[in-house]
Amino acid sequence: MTDIKSQFNEDRRDALQEVVNIAMGQAGDSLAKLFDTFVELSIPKLHLCDVSDLNQALSVHYADSEKLTILRQPFSGELRGEGIALFNKSGVDELAGLMGYEGEVTSNNEREMLLDVCSILVGACLNGIATQLGMAISFTAPTIISANTTVEDFFKPDSIKWYYAMAMEIRLTLEQYAFDCNVLLFMSEDSFQPLVQKLDQMLDEI
Repeated sequence: MTDIKSQFNEDRRDALQEVVNIAMGQAGDSLAKLFDTFVELSIPKLHLCDVSDLNQALSVHYADSEKLTILRQPFSGELRGEGIALFNKSGVDELAGLMGYEGEVTSNNEREMLLDVCSILVGACLNGIATQLGMAISFTAPTIISANTTVEDFFKPDSIKWYYAMAMEIRLTLEQYAFDCNVLLFMSEDSFQPLVQKLDQMLDEI
């Protein structure tokens, strides 16, 4: 198996980080329209890791027993894989406030708003990466794949079909809120070589 991580030298990682930053800026604009207020997204912290290392990478963000809602959005084309968005319970409660829900949030309300935010975050990131690098991709609508799980239970090596992931730590901030979400992009092994080639082309044009 090709050592994917070794192909991402400092220049390529910096270039990919900049591409993701621009893409998430576009996501922030889209979320601002959804929330009807100014939204600031943190600069995503980007990690390339083996799927077997995900538990350790994510454990710094979530307690062992912390319950998460996890959404999935597959993509295909020159890049192939799936985007995963992780929301914890406190994040979901804050999201309801951001979207103007008052009182008890129903399961249908929660499902609708999580799908909307996942579609914007993951979709904007994928579109932003593909557009900037001149790559053709398509993706399907997101779905909720687990509504009450933990990092340890969900990210078991034998239950994930992808070998590698790009993990992005994203923080969405408003004046009265601090909403956290983690976005993961799982990619097939054959997706990384085209990605590296496009990054090199971009670096050559600088």
